[in-house]
Amino acid sequence: MANRTHGSDPPRLHLMASPPLTFGVPFGAGVILHVMTGSNIETGENIVAVGLGAVLIAAGLLLSGWATIALRRAGEHPEPSRPTTALVADGPYRFSRNPIYVAFTLLGLGIGLILNSPWILGSVPVAVAALQILVIVREERYLESVIGPAYVGYRQRVRRWV
Repeated sequence: MANRTHGSDPPRLHLMASPPLTFGVPFGAGVILHVMTGSNIETGENIVAVGLGAVLIAAGLLLSGWATIALRRAGEHPEPSRPTTALVADGPYRFSRNPIYVAFTLLGLGIGLILNSPWILGSVPVAVAALQILVIVREERYLESVIGPAYVGYRQRVRRWV
């Protein structure tokens, strides 16, 4: 479902940093700390963590691809700096208003599990909080101003994360 906005030049969303960078800085800090300290979570059976990590990474990649396909089918682009002209509520957007950010989270957790890293795993909640504060709040205000009542209804029907 794509609802087009009217007008010639829709406004653009202005973020301090792109979502991948907003997530990536705390996550990258976790990776750097992991490498510098060489620390690992002590687990009895690492094969379970590695298997779960691989499943999370695969799920994150699939979700990201599915979300990108849904955006492109609606004539939208995953880059939030481009103007939004349609409300996308198909594909994974039926279940989450932020499936690409859910995918980032799954990827981060999967990598943390595979590398057995408390630093990387601990960076994921910080990265999610950064996305929430620096990106999602602004995106939602922007979408409400551009899409209007259709977005308000969508926001009431669909959860922010999952």
